[in-house]
Amino acid sequence: MNPSLPSLSILAGATFFAGAANAAHVITNSSFNNDSGSAITGTNGTRTISGWGSIHLYNHTYNGTQGPKLGGISNIPDYGVNDNITIAEASGLNGTYKGLGAPSQTVNLSSVLDSGTLAAIALGNGTFSFSSWMTGYTNDNNIVATRLRFFSGTSGSGTNLGTFTLDRGVTTNQITTADILVNPGGPNNATSTTDPDFWALYEVINTVPTGAVSITVDFVAGTGHIAGGANDWYADHVVVDIIPEPTSALLGSLGALALLRRRRF
Repeated sequence: MNPSLPSLSILAGATFFAGAANAAHVITNSSFNNDSGSAITGTNGTRTISGWGSIHLYNHTYNGTQGPKLGGISNIPDYGVNDNITIAEASGLNGTYKGLGAPSQTVNLSSVLDSGTLAAIALGNGTFSFSSWMTGYTNDNNIVATRLRFFSGTSGSGTNLGTFTLDRGVTTNQITTADILVNPGGPNNATSTTDPDFWALYEVINTVPTGAVSITVDFVAGTGHIAGGANDWYADHVVVDIIPEPTSALLGSLGALALLRRRRF
């Protein structure tokens, strides 16, 4: 890790929400840690990850992606713990795990938000930050997107009020990459932004759809993914934060913080 880097709390997903008043972190186990499961043996296996269900793991020393792993960019304990999680194997070539499917997580907002935030959402005044680190397996066009959907009913039921997708196959909503953070100014910095086999952080900030009651986060094929092959998709630190504040007011604060961040580099 480069000790001269600015605090990674600014860059580690939900980029500026951590300091916002009344911010509520609504995803369980964002970093896919497994405190109670046993270690896998052999080449690969499955584990049940709290909040996400059963997930296919490759027991690689290095997970096949290009550039540095997340564990190399920060001293945050959650980073890189399960870099070798393959979060989708619905059409994979490995018969043992074929059809396992991608994990998902559904959250009833009434169970994680206070009454003031729920009232703000009912009036269309809530704001959310949605972020994810993503990469794919080397040279196989296994491109992942992390998807957030808001629903009018509990447990992901009712009307879909809004869908927001972070797509590793494009640079839209990209914040940074692991290579840029570990090797600032290095020869692969530009490549890491467009090559989906490098770890990259994406984030979108927007208004919570009026009347949203629940959310579902899952994983789908990103732009450029080749259908019919193995969906070797990797993600870490998937964050959804919600605050009872209009988006326009928050974005003004973000602009000032972004300027401060640029000055620190």
